[in-house]
Amino acid sequence: MIRDLVSSLDYSNLANAALILFTATFGMVLYGTFRLSRSASERFASIPLSDEVKDPRDGK
Repeated sequence: MIRDLVSSLDYSNLANAALILFTATFGMVLYGTFRLSRSASERFASIPLSDEVKDPRDGK
């Protein structure tokens, strides 16, 4: 009975759902990236260069 149920399932819709989910997530990340100000992006870019531990979101 379970074999019949599993063999009758159609997984083609899952591929479309995965593509839509990926596209939506990529779009949100891209939107968040372009929404950053220049000073915030410079603070994030300087994280690997500094020796002190600080939160770049503080703006200090």
